[in-house]
Parts: sequence; structure tokens; C-alpha cells
Amino acid sequence: MGKTGTAPGTTTLTLPGGRSIALADWIDDRDWTTLELQNGDNDTLNAFVAGRSQPITGGNRNMTLVDTNIESTGLNGHPKAHEWMVYSIGVEFTRATRPDAGQTWPFLTSYSDPLTLRTFFEVSRRLFLRYMYNQKKYSEGLTVDYPQGHGAQLFTTNATTELVTNGVPSPRDGIAMVLPIHEEELLEYRMEVTPVIALVIAQAAADGGTALAYVDMRIIKRGLKKRSVR
Repeated sequence: MGKTGTAPGTTTLTLPGGRSIALADWIDDRDWTTLELQNGDNDTLNAFVAGRSQPITGGNRNMTLVDTNIESTGLNGHPKAHEWMVYSIGVEFTRATRPDAGQTWPFLTSYSDPLTLRTFFEVSRRLFLRYMYNQKKYSEGLTVDYPQGHGAQLFTTNATTELVTNGVPSPRDGIAMVLPIHEEELLEYRMEVTPVIALVIAQAAADGGTALAYVDMRIIKRGLKKRSVR
């Protein structure tokens, strides 16, 4: 039911602090960003600290819309009048890749393969993740604790064909948190990705060429986003 100051018939949601929000002002949405992991990495990488057209964290190329949809760094928080109710955080490994001949860093157009089970195993068991908002920890775990909740599922009798996803497609993973993270404007947020030991990434390339020593890791926040009032 509505409350004083809310139009009759408006559906509201009461937050843990007692504040009510009108759902008509919010949309079901997601934000995402991408990190570039490479063989030997052993330092913490911070996700959501680079916006579109800025260099990818851990790499050198500028990010496009397939890498991130945020426009500026999360270190400055959400823009004015923006709020988030984060119900899920997902991790997806989008590709294993290598630099083009004569280059030091891979581009988006560089040769890429899906991750094999061995690469997923070697990377995921070495990474510790912690989500921070307003300098406080709100969630932590390993990559398998943040299933991507979407993606391709492959069934094949070809033993040489592999396609690994971080969990099976599941609508439940889109609302996986019992209590949402309520994020307000201008307050810092980031996801810390820490290799507890040096990463080992050396996937054999399907084309028989140089091994793939880089992995793109996409982190997705899902939930309710307050509509901008224009």
C-alpha cells in the first residue's frame, strides 16, 4: 500500500531502514565491467573503477560497450540522483585471448577462444573477490560464489570440444541476495579481485598457434535502478 505522499495504488518497497520507495520510479537493470587477467598476475585488480572508452583494468585497450556500460569511475560513486538496489553480483569469463603478432597487449579483435575447464579451474581457485561500497565490505567469496546466471550451455559427444560457464543459466541468480545492497549517489563502489597466488593462464589455442595467456573477466551487478528524472 501507499503511504502519505504516495499516490493511491502505487506499489512500494520498504527498505531495511524503514524508508519506502515507489517501484514506478525504478527499473530492473544491470551494470557491468570487465577486467583483463594475464598469466602471472598476483596483484589486486579493482573492477568498476574505469568507465567506457577508458583503458581496461589490467590491460591496455580502451573499453567498449561489450566491456562496460558505466560512463565513469565507480570511485566517484553513482551520478547525482541515481540509486541502486543490488540484488545480484555475477562473474563471467568471456574469453581467453592473446596479443596479435608484434603486439604486447590483446585487442578486442585479437584471436580468442572460450575458456577450457582447465583454465577455469586454474583461474577461479586462485581468485578472492570482495565487493566494497562506501569503504565497507558488503560481499566476499570465490568466483563460484557469484554464478553468472546466463550464457550458453553446450552438450556434445565431441571430447575435444569444451565450453565452460560459471554456473548454469538460472533466473534465480539474478536475485541471489537475501538483502540487497542499497547504493546511493556519489559514494564509492568497487569489486576487489585478488589472486592469492600468481595466476596460471596458458590455454592451448584452437588454431594451434601461440598459447592464450590472457582472460577477460566480466562482473555484472543486477537489481533495481532508480530512473533518472528529466
